[in-house]
Amino acid sequence: MIQTNNHQLSERLSDFYRFLSGEGGVNTHSRTNYISWLKFLDGQGYELESLQSYDDIDDLLEKEKELQPNRSKYNKTKDLVNFKSALRKFLQFRNSDFAKQQEETILEKIKKVENDTTLSVTERESIVKSRIGQGEFRDKLIKYWNGCSISSFSHFDLLIASHIKPWKDADNEERIDLYNGLLLLPNYDKLFDRGYISFDKNGVVMYSRYLDVEDRKLLGMDNHVHLLKLEDKHKVFLEYHRENCLML
Repeated sequence: MIQTNNHQLSERLSDFYRFLSGEGGVNTHSRTNYISWLKFLDGQGYELESLQSYDDIDDLLEKEKELQPNRSKYNKTKDLVNFKSALRKFLQFRNSDFAKQQEETILEKIKKVENDTTLSVTERESIVKSRIGQGEFRDKLIKYWNGCSISSFSHFDLLIASHIKPWKDADNEERIDLYNGLLLLPNYDKLFDRGYISFDKNGVVMYSRYLDVEDRKLLGMDNHVHLLKLEDKHKVFLEYHRENCLML
């Protein structure tokens, strides 16, 4: 399940994955391994959020060295080396204040739009409002989908207008593009936004390995979940989401 002994690690998993994808300079295979190793250590009861230095990491690894002979998994010397790499990268992530940097980047991009005199006042307002799923962007999605993009649930006040290619990564045209948006119930929106689900080229749901079968059952989701509409113009944005947002 998503939950771990340390809920803080679970809450930061998506941000750490994004950090590895960008600033961390880590390929997909290594990203997957790093998170798997951290989740294992977290499951052993280590308070990973309390690590402050390389010395703390070394102390943790000394404990692991003593415990290794008593288990069948991660019991080789190379596993300690792998743990060390993952823990150092996690410490780098924590020290980077990644979430704050992301928010500052978004604020800078909002300010850039607000100061862009090549756009009309109405265009600037529409682009900025689309950041929080409001304005013209939301209106267009409601008219197009007429309900949740997955379930058809039509209490619009409960639905969230969500970008497929994230607002911060999109250009101004993409930020208000009807085909770069989904109208989702809050649980679907959070899963999509945090990279726990995406959709394949046929609009069928894809699950992150970090959302296991039990989690899916609790959420009432299975392999038959799919987008109720899919046009070619959606596909380029969905491809971006699969490649850059889904936690594989």
